Amino acid sequence: MSADRTSRTPVRHRCQALHTIYGLVALFAGTGVLLQQPVMVLFALPMGFIALQVIRLVNGRAHADGTEGTAQKQAVGAGASRLRRTWTVAAGLLDTVLILCALNVCVILLRGAGAALLPTGSVADYLVLVGGVLFTAAHTYAHRKAAGPARTDA
Repeated sequence: MSADRTSRTPVRHRCQALHTIYGLVALFAGTGVLLQQPVMVLFALPMGFIALQVIRLVNGRAHADGTEGTAQKQAVGAGASRLRRTWTVAAGLLDTVLILCALNVCVILLRGAGAALLPTGSVADYLVLVGGVLFTAAHTYAHRKAAGPARTDA
């Protein structure tokens, strides 16, 4: 395990560049959507609240899993290290998907088709919103599993 240099770098430092890029692109996309479609605030606020609650739920569960003793943390073998690297790759891929989705919104806005982003109240629109919340939960869970102590029984 001492030869594994990737485990010494905190996951938040490895993902920080992707999160910074996503934050900037999402800020631009969100501002564009709100300027073109101010009614989106009515959807963004409740969905943001739901997403935050899902994140709190995932973080609470991950924190409860991470309350193991120090002896158990030191007993983690190479298999658990490999599992943590797998979760790190998954978190990086989900970060990349977030960036691509935000860039897609920017392209739609720049082409002048911002009306396509406005939910019309159809079932597909609500499924997309629920999918966004589930994606947020998966993203948070992947980062928590990558950063927290890896467990072989989880």
